[in-house]
Amino acid sequence: MSETYRKTRFHNEKGHWVDARNAHHAVPAFFSALGKRLFGRRPLVPMISYRARGEIDAILTPDTRMIEFGSGNSTPWFAARVGHLISIEDDPLWCAHVKAMLAEMQIENVRHELRDAENYADVSDIADASLDFALVDGTDRAACIAAVVPKLKPGAWLYLDNSDKDMTFPDGDLRRAEAALLDAVRTRNGAIHYFSDFSPTNFFVEQGALARL
Repeated sequence: MSETYRKTRFHNEKGHWVDARNAHHAVPAFFSALGKRLFGRRPLVPMISYRARGEIDAILTPDTRMIEFGSGNSTPWFAARVGHLISIEDDPLWCAHVKAMLAEMQIENVRHELRDAENYADVSDIADASLDFALVDGTDRAACIAAVVPKLKPGAWLYLDNSDKDMTFPDGDLRRAEAALLDAVRTRNGAIHYFSDFSPTNFFVEQGALARL
């Protein structure tokens, strides 16, 4: 089996077939992809594996302190489930869109920041071992993982989306990001679980990785 490309819509880019438990997610993925294409509809949920979203939902509590690299329709979803959310974005237009959405929904537990490329992964103002959950789904994911791991409490969680990307670029950002995450799992005696699954608005299988550190 090829490890460098998606053979069908039911394979991720590592060549892995959709997990049997996740195959039924093809149905909502298809209809949400159709809704996006025809009407521009984007559900207010994280654009990650359906099954991973369910497991993450069970992890989050009102006491959770969280950071996400890459804001969007996921931001209000997470804000409704955690005590405090730091949300980092580098696209000015998208940042303005998210800020307007948060204001309209009267969400007040989010620190939403626009960052340039040089400072995107800077978390120096966050205390070490103070965060419970991190979502890495934006720019420069390798740097974000390296920077945020020390900020996570022992036993905290990190989700890396698109861990099957850059397979034809061994030194690509996603390859380095997955390597950094696996190194953190080893160093902190953690555990990692992969999801080969569909996600909202995407009628093809992708991989994501949820690690407990």
